[in-house]
Amino acid sequence: LAAASIGQVHRAVTRDGRAVAVKVQYPGVDRAVAADLESSDLLFQVLGMEEAERAAREVLTGRRERLVGGLGSGIEADTQRLFTDRPRGPPGAHVLVVFDDLSTARVLTTELVEGAPFSEVVDWPDDERQLAAECLYRFAFGGIYQLHAFNGDPHPGNYIFHPGGRITFLDFGLCKRFSEQEVADFEDMIQA
Repeated sequence: LAAASIGQVHRAVTRDGRAVAVKVQYPGVDRAVAADLESSDLLFQVLGMEEAERAAREVLTGRRERLVGGLGSGIEADTQRLFTDRPRGPPGAHVLVVFDDLSTARVLTTELVEGAPFSEVVDWPDDERQLAAECLYRFAFGGIYQLHAFNGDPHPGNYIFHPGGRITFLDFGLCKRFSEQEVADFEDMIQA
């Protein structure tokens, strides 16, 4: 169904006849990403920028832990469940159900949903596009304020659109979680 830099998504049918999407991570991608991130440390050392190196190391260490740790499908599944189980999700927002019994550290199996890609939605009537835009907005900001989490890969390929402003949200492999204070600071910036 789809291919990305770290894996592929395949259509499958379970033994009991359920249509599912199976996201399979390429072998060794976690080691490759970790090696690339290690190279960034070397770059700052070679450039001799001690202050920049220290500041960058703090940022990169956090990102490395989230990125390399987030490459496992278990973390993506946990994040996906966080968004699925939210108490007051926006109307029309749908997050795929994860099948834990069919998932592993490198394989994520979810329900299969079909609909329209973004390239079709741009030609939909204005009222339909406005409903879709509202759902996208409420999903992004609702996640920050209600869950203290942001799905960090918001691009048109990660959405399946349906009439009436309904959207199925895909790919929760890159998600940032925020503390109460960070959300409060963000809210202050938005109001300012």
